[in-house]
Amino acid sequence: MGEPLRRRVRAKLLSGSTRMAGVVPRPLVSGTLRGLGRIAARGRYGRVTRNNLELAFGSERSPADLDRIARGVFRHAARQLGEWMRLAHGAQGPAGAWIDEIVTIDATIERLVDVGARGRGAIVVTAHIGNWELLCAALRRSGLEGAVVGRKRERDSSAQWLIEMRRAYGIETLPQDSPPRKLIEVLDAGGILGLLADLEVRRLDGEFLPFLGTPALTMTAPAALARVVGVPLVPVRCVAIDDEHYRLSVEEPLEFDRDRPRRDATIELSERLNEVYGRWIRATPEQWAWHQPRWRTRPGEFEASPIGSVGGA
Repeated sequence: MGEPLRRRVRAKLLSGSTRMAGVVPRPLVSGTLRGLGRIAARGRYGRVTRNNLELAFGSERSPADLDRIARGVFRHAARQLGEWMRLAHGAQGPAGAWIDEIVTIDATIERLVDVGARGRGAIVVTAHIGNWELLCAALRRSGLEGAVVGRKRERDSSAQWLIEMRRAYGIETLPQDSPPRKLIEVLDAGGILGLLADLEVRRLDGEFLPFLGTPALTMTAPAALARVVGVPLVPVRCVAIDDEHYRLSVEEPLEFDRDRPRRDATIELSERLNEVYGRWIRATPEQWAWHQPRWRTRPGEFEASPIGSVGGA
């Protein structure tokens, strides 16, 4: 089968928009993207956003507050897309100096450096919050090397746009279904392996664990990988602090508890990571991807895969 029309159109729009971003004044590009964001907010993505906000915050925030957050979600998404277009032009050398100007890496980066100094690389776990692609670019420009794990959909050339965008600033993308040894090779070489682990992925091992107070299908692969390689999960976020700037910060590494049975320790580490994500989202709710169907799969509707043994028992 050929690529669906909507995906071909989306890929063409992304490519065309990227070229436009290189010649059209940024204020005009930003205004256009904000307009598209307002249109998206009135459609399916807007309904998913509002439903998710009701599920997570409905008992603690007023309807007016939820509406305000929902509007902010799409304003931030428009800003984020504009920044991705700039990244698609490349972020290596002088061309990427704008990243250094807008992203401040705070002193907590030493936590990541310390984990890397152990000699087994580092597993960076982040969420669809702030700008995770700027996070990768900023770390790469600071001298850190590695790869990220991302979804590579068949018959979707728009996914290839994201892969090429990352490659433009020196980051390779490993498909989510890569053999575990490919991920471990990055770490064995002392590199950083980046994982986005806040959304459900039915294709991967998972368990229903609390996420913002509601059970959600949660991938357990990051915790399993931490067990096999013997390195902690290092939560890192890059969130907007004003209309122009971001701050990149690193949480305390999350260690795998080897004193517990393997299954219990894997679930416990995954729960702790969900708690970190929940704290981030509550701090900057407008910057999280509420339009994603995070709670689409409910307990009883889908049997979560058993916890796998990445790299063997």
